[in-house]
Amino acid sequence: MAINRNEYIHKIDTGLKANNDYKKFLYRFKIENKSFYKVFDYSSKNWDKRTRINKAKYESIEYKEKELNRDKIDDEDITLDKFSEKYFNTMDDSTSYSKNRWKDTIKSFYERYIKKDIGHKKVKNIRQMDIKSIILKLKQEDLSARTQKITLEVLNPIFKSAIANRIIIHNPCTGIMVKRPKTKKKVQNASIELKQIYDAIKKVFKDDMFFQALYLFALQGRRKSEIITLKWEDIDFDRNMYTLRNTKNGEEQTFILPDSIAILLLALKSNKQHYVFESPLDETKYIQNIQIYTNKLKKELKNPKFGIHYLRNVVVSAMAEQGINATYLSGALGHSDLNTIKKYLSMPYKKGSEMANETIKLITENVEDNSTTNSQTNQE
Repeated sequence: MAINRNEYIHKIDTGLKANNDYKKFLYRFKIENKSFYKVFDYSSKNWDKRTRINKAKYESIEYKEKELNRDKIDDEDITLDKFSEKYFNTMDDSTSYSKNRWKDTIKSFYERYIKKDIGHKKVKNIRQMDIKSIILKLKQEDLSARTQKITLEVLNPIFKSAIANRIIIHNPCTGIMVKRPKTKKKVQNASIELKQIYDAIKKVFKDDMFFQALYLFALQGRRKSEIITLKWEDIDFDRNMYTLRNTKNGEEQTFILPDSIAILLLALKSNKQHYVFESPLDETKYIQNIQIYTNKLKKELKNPKFGIHYLRNVVVSAMAEQGINATYLSGALGHSDLNTIKKYLSMPYKKGSEMANETIKLITENVEDNSTTNSQTNQE
């Protein structure tokens, strides 16, 4: 009997919908582009609405597991391409911008750098030397150590899954290491540079409150993904705070909202309800590409290293120059790892952002940049 999908109008969960009186439920999911449908009919049951919903959730999970097990990986001759396809298809979709972006990144990396070399090989026949060969090839192509390391970050969980499915007993990624060159993240004369960047933001975006606010958020140490996905509902103007729900470590973090940014946001808000930094094409989505505006600041500053992430180094280095405690430095940047002291301290996000705000305000109001000082000296 054909299923009338239009009958199911109430969304319950991912892939699960209910009809008008919540007595029948339709569950739909896909495996390798093949759709599966199942109707759960509780019309004859004397259950309340909540019980019916919970029962439908439970049975939908059971149904999916049954179909997944029907497609159980028991072929010991399966190729890496085939197994990786299954692995990627079973990765959970996330509401997190950063997690979904990473999922797309690893799938793309596999297609570009791994598939052509070992994708056709049987999983059980892949050896450590095969993976080392891929990494060496990336190195010979002058790709960064970070890019080389992604090879392991893509393959390692795939082979772990293969072990769990009893296809192999040893992970060929084990023992392979990619040494990344040590880079000094501390910025010299960071207080002066912070002031120069602050002045450049004010100058370049003098008549553009939207991008002035965006880059002032970056000057607070926020990541690009955290800024562009910020929603109006997560800003508390009464208490001068804002909450990030899309952070790198997946936890919600609350920070102090500086007056300099609050004033700009209040002028921008009007009747807007979705993202603070909305897309110019669709007000329900956030802006995507801001590189052209970053390049404007880079040109003004004459600094080839300048970028959104570089500002995190500037901020934390400037705070260090002002003698701020390392714990507050981590809090200001939204780090969740306090290393050895993390067992005894909670991460002080609010205090860290408060200290960062005070430090930035102190520097931008009182520190003169070198160009101005040198100019005055020469005149004398």
